[in-house]
Amino acid sequence: MLSDKQKKLEAIISRETRAAVACSGGVDSTLLLKFTHDILGHDNTIAVFAETPLLPPGEAKAAREVVNSVGSRLLNVSLNPLVWPEFIKNPQARCYLCKKKIYQTFLEKLAELQFSTLMDGTNLDDLSDFRPGLKALRELNVKTPLADAGLTKDEIRQLSRDLNLPNWDKLSSSCLATRIATGEQISEEKLELIKKCENFLEELDFWGCRVRITNDSAVIEVLEDDIKRFAEQGTRVAVYNKFNNFNIKKVFLNVCGRKGICS
Repeated sequence: MLSDKQKKLEAIISRETRAAVACSGGVDSTLLLKFTHDILGHDNTIAVFAETPLLPPGEAKAAREVVNSVGSRLLNVSLNPLVWPEFIKNPQARCYLCKKKIYQTFLEKLAELQFSTLMDGTNLDDLSDFRPGLKALRELNVKTPLADAGLTKDEIRQLSRDLNLPNWDKLSSSCLATRIATGEQISEEKLELIKKCENFLEELDFWGCRVRITNDSAVIEVLEDDIKRFAEQGTRVAVYNKFNNFNIKKVFLNVCGRKGICS
């Protein structure tokens, strides 16, 4: 039962004296921060956030707002993975390399504030997905209380809603580098192009979209419920013309849809 998992989560967090929570502003890390702040107290809890050029527009502001809503302190760490040669080459292990460098920096900064425990919002569902960054968490001894308590994404949303957390229904987000095919070099120009494309789609009310770029082509992913609306001729023409203006010559739609029939 969910109540049993909640008690297990509380017990796991209660083992700590002080703890930092890597907070992205998403549903998982916000719930973890809320429980940690309530259990360990204000002086013994801190949220830590990585501000990078990889963030979708508005994510940094959203993260600050949810941390403020919980009442926690926030350590903001500015990093630029675009100066890391191993990152911009975009190898298969990119996510692992990036996560490890970011969390190593977190731990160094937190040590100066006498925080030795770092927690991450990984949930039980994440453990069955292909997530290379999980290896970095294990190597750095970053704790994952939500997964350890057996909480799934849907259960985390339910708890978040019950606690009136402002982002309980927020769509999942990911860094912009995930939109670039493995092996293709990551650059600031490509990231800005992705931002422009996704911003335009959001202006058309396609929230939670993804635009994946390779060479002069783009593959668009919208929510499954939005596919029919996207397929309307006026919308398709508007998107094609706009993307052409961005020098994207081929525009495709992933017919699965996000969280759709191919999930």
